[in-house]
Amino acid sequence: KCTRCFFDFGDMIKNNDNGYFPYTPATTLMRGLQESIVMLEEEGLENVFSRHNRLAEGVRRAVIDGWGFSLCAKEPKWYSDTVSAIRVPEGYDANEVVQIAYHRYGLSLGVGLNVLAGKVFRIGHLGWLNELMLMQALAGAEMAMRDLGLPIEAGSGVAAAEEYYRQTATLTSLEQGDEALKRAAGK
Repeated sequence: KCTRCFFDFGDMIKNNDNGYFPYTPATTLMRGLQESIVMLEEEGLENVFSRHNRLAEGVRRAVIDGWGFSLCAKEPKWYSDTVSAIRVPEGYDANEVVQIAYHRYGLSLGVGLNVLAGKVFRIGHLGWLNELMLMQALAGAEMAMRDLGLPIEAGSGVAAAEEYYRQTATLTSLEQGDEALKRAAGK
């Protein structure tokens, strides 16, 4: 019964049928969406999928080969190219890893949800990012885990990811990143 306007779906539906908004739209979000679509089209969806797979594989190498931990996904066929959920050893709380990473190092990691709460933490690898951005996340996670006393060697995950990224780097992926950065800078 409360009179409203701004978040009234009735007004939105009525005006959208004519291609308009009942109030000023969030134009910055719409421009951001437009630029995101341009970036996707320039890189090409197959290249986007390939880049995300490669970046995710580097994180998986850090977790499995470097730290000796396992992922929440039991088999490689279930691995995600968008996020990796990393299991911490029994007796440790993954939520503490997330808290230390955030409060001590300014790194935001995802927590485990529902039955995985306290058992896993998550590193996302989706969107416009590159190897060095993920190396920062891996280094921060590694430092937080070591601060908590988890049994990992300093630099082990970072080294495993670094070696994979170095071996699989292509000039094409670097050039694509350079072109996107130039466009974003307005050059």
